[in-house]
Amino acid sequence: MKKMKKVLALLLAGMMMLAMLTACGGDGSQTPNNGDSQPDAQEPSGGDTPAPTPAADGDIPTITWYQVGGGEPANLASWTEKVNAYLEEKIGVHLDIQCISWGPWGDRRSVIVQTNEPYDIMFTDASTYANDVKMGAFADITDLLDQCPGIEEAIPADFIEATKIGGRIYGIPAYKDSAAQQFFVWTKEQVEAYYPDWANVHTTDQATAALKALKEGTGEAPMLLNKDGISAIPENRYDGMGVGLSALGVSYRDGSNKVVAVYEQPDVLDQYKIVQQWMEAGYINSDAATANEATGMCGVGIAQGWPAAAKGWGDGRGAEVVVSTYNEPVLSTQTALGSMACISASSAHPLEALKLIELVNTDTKLRDMLAYGEEGVNFEYVEMEVTRNGETATEQRVHKINTDWTLAAYTQGKTIHMTPEDTSDVNPYVDEILIQNENAVRSPAMGFSFDNSNVADKIAACQAIFNEYKGIIHTGTGDVEANVAAMMAAMRDSGFDEVVAEVQAQYDAWLASK
Repeated sequence: MKKMKKVLALLLAGMMMLAMLTACGGDGSQTPNNGDSQPDAQEPSGGDTPAPTPAADGDIPTITWYQVGGGEPANLASWTEKVNAYLEEKIGVHLDIQCISWGPWGDRRSVIVQTNEPYDIMFTDASTYANDVKMGAFADITDLLDQCPGIEEAIPADFIEATKIGGRIYGIPAYKDSAAQQFFVWTKEQVEAYYPDWANVHTTDQATAALKALKEGTGEAPMLLNKDGISAIPENRYDGMGVGLSALGVSYRDGSNKVVAVYEQPDVLDQYKIVQQWMEAGYINSDAATANEATGMCGVGIAQGWPAAAKGWGDGRGAEVVVSTYNEPVLSTQTALGSMACISASSAHPLEALKLIELVNTDTKLRDMLAYGEEGVNFEYVEMEVTRNGETATEQRVHKINTDWTLAAYTQGKTIHMTPEDTSDVNPYVDEILIQNENAVRSPAMGFSFDNSNVADKIAACQAIFNEYKGIIHTGTGDVEANVAAMMAAMRDSGFDEVVAEVQAQYDAWLASK
């Protein structure tokens, strides 16, 4: 049987770390790569693509790539030597990886962009992409893509389309767990003892009986939340459109294309009324609305990921877990642009940088080296017998020798073609994530970019009010209907309706232009 070279889901270190931290301390639906804000998306000033600079005879251009992760790996020098030998043979370039730790990443990234520090490629996502393009930070690579056809063959066309600002392309999205799929994450020992029908729980109302059984069986609140609460309820139903104001959006499903006040909609408000019932019944920790981190034994949480991510969630919880899907996966501009590679507008080698991005998205060996580290030091290839549909076959897998490789794989490019780890028969990217991506409910606003110039102050004021109420609403603390009414009254006093009108006008114009 032909050897498969795909990826193991647990490699997405940054996303997985957040999910492990929030699967019981919130709902885990907000991840670094699925930003809620995409400010100032308008026709950019500056940022024209410089002409490719040919290297002198005998010179090998070095491409500097800023990524985020756990800091510089200990064996970066020896890894770089091996990678550069491979890249020199393949496309005639060398690579200089600069890995910034998660903590300082946001501030450091801003300084690099605003001061035009020298670099060639930078990881970014939807939360900063449009604003950086407006500043002229990234090169317009629209025309260069013709010289790198592998990119458009590797990444779905609607993902590329979603990157366009003013009709031009300034970044390459990573095709990864791009659809947002939420899961109930159950502590296996508890749920099998007290609610063995857990696998058939897929909605908020269906979960009530399970939570009741877990509470009665253990004597403790089974769902531990922090002040972020269950944000998956509106996020699975309404696309926030990159406005930066969580309380408005357009429905994924009703076909109206109407921008609405999300928390006033029955399909959101009624769900939070159920959460209120959970709080009143003691199924949720009573301090959830103010807790930065919930502590205790968690019977069930909600997290974003894919089925094989259960191992990582269980490791974070300190107990084996099982999962059931929570509603359907959804795909929007924000989720599709959860990880991007952008080329500096000042890069001396934009074409070479784009060819490197192309190779990462098409070449399994290079993709594995970036994600797993140095072969023989961080990982090794092994042959593994797997059983699929009752048939046994041998497939190549990755066995981790150690966990010292600190780069975050999700920031680097397409993950579908990576070699999976040897921890499961499942190839999670092909068998799970690819299926989620292909079957996701697509937002009607996929590809829409909002320019907040006319209402930026009103958005900021309304979001500040939302942040005051989010904890009590998302955790079902107090009277949810009254809390939503109070929040919306305060936001309307601060210009909420004007923001909605501006978003609707821009969205209508975008729809008319399609």
